[in-house]
Amino acid sequence: MADIPTEGTRVAHEMQELAMGAQALPAAQPFPDDEGLATALAAFDTRAWRQLFEEQYQRVFNYAYLRTGNVADAQDVASNVFIEAVKGIGGFSYRGKPVAAWLLRIAHNETVDLLKQRRRHAASSLDEGAGVRSRDDEATRDEWRDVRETIAKLKPEHRDVLVLRLIEGRSVAEVAAVLGKSEGAVKVTQMRALQHLRNRLAR
Repeated sequence: MADIPTEGTRVAHEMQELAMGAQALPAAQPFPDDEGLATALAAFDTRAWRQLFEEQYQRVFNYAYLRTGNVADAQDVASNVFIEAVKGIGGFSYRGKPVAAWLLRIAHNETVDLLKQRRRHAASSLDEGAGVRSRDDEATRDEWRDVRETIAKLKPEHRDVLVLRLIEGRSVAEVAAVLGKSEGAVKVTQMRALQHLRNRLAR
């Protein structure tokens, strides 16, 4: 694969296979320490990359789905995120911020790029028939759709903060790292976003 270091090519292929469900995930998670995980990722340790995938794939998928409203797009974004992570791991330095925050930053950028492409090519509207994987009950799907559509009408900066804080359960520090904002700015944005959300739901 172009732009991926030779020693990372195998890992990149494995990430693709995991995203397609072609491989089973390991039961063990051998890197409980975030710094140790970052070091192992930089060394292209397969165990570390599988652990990262196991812990973060669903969160990346959920984030992309809430932004795009389309399951296929969210799957593409989630798969691309891990390939881009393999490409960029050489430039990542652990400085106390979670590896997950770095990964979600990639997810944010990939989703923004996808939405720009969609606007440029006048892509089709949201797939109303698609649900989030395990949501089989029709009433639950309708509620989920209503929540997603309400959030989708917010400004992008408000939407991003609400998704990461309230749906993903990320800390203020993690959200700040993902969005490149100060923690104070995240708190202010969250307060304003919640107010706008309440106003929309009230209407």
